[in-house]
Amino acid sequence: MIIADTDILSALAKVGRMPLLLSLFNATELYITPAVFSEIEHSFDLGRQYAIDLFAMLSAGQLRIAYLTPEQVAFRDTLPVTLASGERESIAAARSRSGVVLSNESRVAHICREHQVDCLRLPDILRALWVEKVASNMDVEEIIRDLASRIVCASSNLLLMQFL
Repeated sequence: MIIADTDILSALAKVGRMPLLLSLFNATELYITPAVFSEIEHSFDLGRQYAIDLFAMLSAGQLRIAYLTPEQVAFRDTLPVTLASGERESIAAARSRSGVVLSNESRVAHICREHQVDCLRLPDILRALWVEKVASNMDVEEIIRDLASRIVCASSNLLLMQFL
């Protein structure tokens, strides 16, 4: 099960590259938690295009909500409150479902490692797109440029360096 956090979804949706995630994981659907849904819903209510695009994926069944069990809620509540609720829920859902968390937050990756949950950050995803031949090296470089131009990203050069 692939569980995506808001930061990855919004970044790739802003540059129109969400279908690449489905291709990369050879999946027909990705999962989000209720808190991630709420974050996207807030942006949808503000009329942000990327959120409208993500809602279209929800309607098409390409994004599905992974509701937490009581046990997952209990585990979520043990995670640091310095993480956003979507991040905590994503880790909790992935942990008990042998899932992979997609998040670009280094602290999320750190907590995932502590709890033996697989986590892929944006540089990992971009590299995998190229290595798995889902996108060419030039396509991935274009995605990085698009991300840098569409998103306030002080570390876009670092992202490019991590990819190369």
